[in-house]
Amino acid sequence: MVVMVPPALANLPSGRYAVAGSTWIRVPDDTTYEDLDKYMTYESKRPESPSDASVGSWAVVGSKGAHYTVRANQGRYTCTCPGFGWRRKCKHIESIKTDATA
Repeated sequence: MVVMVPPALANLPSGRYAVAGSTWIRVPDDTTYEDLDKYMTYESKRPESPSDASVGSWAVVGSKGAHYTVRANQGRYTCTCPGFGWRRKCKHIESIKTDATA
């Protein structure tokens, strides 16, 4: 069975289980962590390393002269401005995105 969450072992009164997310498989009581690959295979959804195109950092100046940093990592943008802290979006990020597509 292929799972997208790293597997672990769980000991319950009803027995020992290999667990990965919502997948629970009853295993022998003497099963060790090294034995888990007999019952499930973990495949990460994330790439091993982000591509260079998906990572970036830009220094921006706000409308009142304050300096902020916009960062992108695998398509997720963050900004150090207070607006992003409150709303999780801001005009600085939109400006960087617009410049990138122009």
